[in-house]
Amino acid sequence: MEDLLTSSAWALESKYYGLAKQRIQARWAQGLPALAAEEAKPRRYPHVDKDGYATMWHAVAEAVGNGILHPVEGLASAMSQVLAGPRGGSSANTSGSKVAVLPIQGTVQKRGGYCSLGTKDLVAQLNAANRDPEIAAIVLDIDSPGGQVDGTEEFAQACALSAKPVVAYIDGLGASAAYWIASQASFIYINSASTGYAGSLGVLCMSIDQTAFLEKQGYKVEILRSSRAVDKARLNSVEPLSDVVRASVQADLDQIGETFIAAVERGRAGKLSTKEDVFTGKVYRGSDAKKYGLVDAIGSLQDAVNKAAQLAQSGSGAGKLASSITQTLQQNGI
Repeated sequence: MEDLLTSSAWALESKYYGLAKQRIQARWAQGLPALAAEEAKPRRYPHVDKDGYATMWHAVAEAVGNGILHPVEGLASAMSQVLAGPRGGSSANTSGSKVAVLPIQGTVQKRGGYCSLGTKDLVAQLNAANRDPEIAAIVLDIDSPGGQVDGTEEFAQACALSAKPVVAYIDGLGASAAYWIASQASFIYINSASTGYAGSLGVLCMSIDQTAFLEKQGYKVEILRSSRAVDKARLNSVEPLSDVVRASVQADLDQIGETFIAAVERGRAGKLSTKEDVFTGKVYRGSDAKKYGLVDAIGSLQDAVNKAAQLAQSGSGAGKLASSITQTLQQNGI
């Protein structure tokens, strides 16, 4: 059952569930099993290799139009190994190299989940792509509302330090943590001026006080802590939030927020508009995101792949953070 759930879109996405429900009810009405024999078999999608692990994609410039991205084999057996990309084939770019496409889809999490890779996985794939002699550049294929802070900064820095050019492609939504990551790319595309969105630059923490509700239900909750652990789990849903705890959480949020802002300003240096404060947490549709410098252009995944290949050919767009740090050290005579 787990194999079926993790490999069937209808079991995880509500928009597919409704359609599947109609088909299943129709089959029951005819006295047939809920699923045909072929439908009941766990599917092996292109992003999963023969061992069941998520893989990285590679694409060739000017060759993605058929909608096919080929998985790069060899990563699952040892994430630290050099990728064994398929040999042969032709390329529209002069070097004949490939462009790796890393999926950043769904909630950004450090360890990933059923429907998405974790930032730890993505850092490993990025590093592997940098070591693979067949791969010239990297594209981040992003459709994400953001997510967990922990792990985001690490992956964003890995993108900024990449020895090979990194281009971001926002396919629908690149918000919060997902935009933090995208901002470290050399160039950012968004899929649509009207239906693509980018932004939500900032961090938040939610606290739900259930004390009044619990009292109404007849419950009185008391947390007992060991004598010295007076600060343990003070942010919870069964005790009122004290001013001290609120101030502490606010200080943490402000510090993380400033780290986020600094990363975006560094990654988008010279591109952000001075006419709009993009750090209020607002989300911008594609046209406005381009207007205010959050993205560079409206385009497709193919455009992103081609741009990455062009940057690789020209030798630009790699290791932006490393270059800026080196330049700063040189300017200060270090």
